[in-house]
Amino acid sequence: MKRKIVILAVFILCVSLFLTGGKPKLISEDEAKVAGLAFINHVFDVNLTEATVEYGTHAAASYVDGEYLETGEEQPVYFYVVKLVEDEYAAPLYLALVNAETGVVYYAEQSYSHVPKMNIAQLEIWTKAYGKGEVGAFDYLRVDIDCKDFAREWIPQKFDLKAQILGMIDSGMMADTDGAHNCFFVVIRDGTIYYVDMAWPQMTILSVGILNETRPYMGVLL
Repeated sequence: MKRKIVILAVFILCVSLFLTGGKPKLISEDEAKVAGLAFINHVFDVNLTEATVEYGTHAAASYVDGEYLETGEEQPVYFYVVKLVEDEYAAPLYLALVNAETGVVYYAEQSYSHVPKMNIAQLEIWTKAYGKGEVGAFDYLRVDIDCKDFAREWIPQKFDLKAQILGMIDSGMMADTDGAHNCFFVVIRDGTIYYVDMAWPQMTILSVGILNETRPYMGVLL
């Protein structure tokens, strides 16, 4: 009798996978919208109530011998894009990516247009770091220290950390005539990794991501 029950259960599972094309159960667009808006409001200190939702998929990748490769055998990345757009031809004012399987938001960004103009104190800091505008003379160290000190306080305030910050890893920095960008990873002792992109010297968070909340993939997700 037990054998018949097991065979029946396997048969039902196979039929279910066939009918769904092997795709796992996904959250609804409404659920993704609620999660995405809540995350955006929390990390950027805004109060959005409306956004558009788009469903997407992306080929996943496998980590082989120190490199990410697409073997064709990976299960795709299923996600929702929750965004606020004023002009269909312009970049979103706010955007969040939601894992369509788990409902977890793993990335959010805001438009650079939200970065405030430098106040007098910030302008003095910028002028001193920028100098004569020579790339080799720019004070990148000052940018790096300021941003990472800010992140050490901001990350624990915004996220319920289960462990202390282990360290930070640089991901790139860019300076222009109106400010600088600093991108880096924040590694937590429990294995969680956050990605942070900041505008300096205004100390404005432009984007934040949680690397462990979706399958690995190659290239740009959107």
